[in-house]
Amino acid sequence: MTLTFTLNLMAALLGAPTASPARETMLAAVTPVEPAIVQALSADDHFTVRLRCTALASGRVADCVVLEESRPDYGFGQAALVLMRDAEVPPVIKGGRPVETMFERTIDFTP
Repeated sequence: MTLTFTLNLMAALLGAPTASPARETMLAAVTPVEPAIVQALSADDHFTVRLRCTALASGRVADCVVLEESRPDYGFGQAALVLMRDAEVPPVIKGGRPVETMFERTIDFTP
């Protein structure tokens, strides 16, 4: 699943069509990377995006913001936000009840 999703995400970033309508809907907000940038990438390139999000009591993720990008202006910050759009995490339990809390997540992208 992760490999397939990563490949589809990279295809969307590079401007190639994706196979699944659900994935296309999710990735519609991702702006393709400029072809000149793609040509400059090598297999050793690595992109890291650090996000801060809110985990709702229901486990849904909301209000993500990009805190840091290892290589800004390549579109990976936006891609990370799209990845987290429908994400869920295990709810944090305090006093026996689920509570809303902030968390940070780092997402790594490789070509």
